[in-house]
Amino acid sequence: MQRRWLAALFGLSMALSGCAELACAPVTIDVAAKDSRTRMVSEFRGVTNDETGRGTNEIRREKLVPEYWVADRQGHSYRVTESQWRQAEPGLPLTVCR
Repeated sequence: MQRRWLAALFGLSMALSGCAELACAPVTIDVAAKDSRTRMVSEFRGVTNDETGRGTNEIRREKLVPEYWVADRQGHSYRVTESQWRQAEPGLPLTVCR
């Protein structure tokens, strides 16, 4: 019984330590430039049978997703939300996640 408890505690601690890397560390930068890019992603829509009825085929849809980036004076780029991108102006400070 204690072995299960320790295994569960270990698994939980490993899962939570992985989330720490995804946390936002806010930093204020001086905006040098801003850029808007578009990338294509493949969205999973479902599964269907093939003509023989034995195999399966994925149903996917390609869609365009906008990305918003700002660069600081040192040349580092940061991905930001659309609202942050809209308020960013070259020469002015902006708080972004690192």
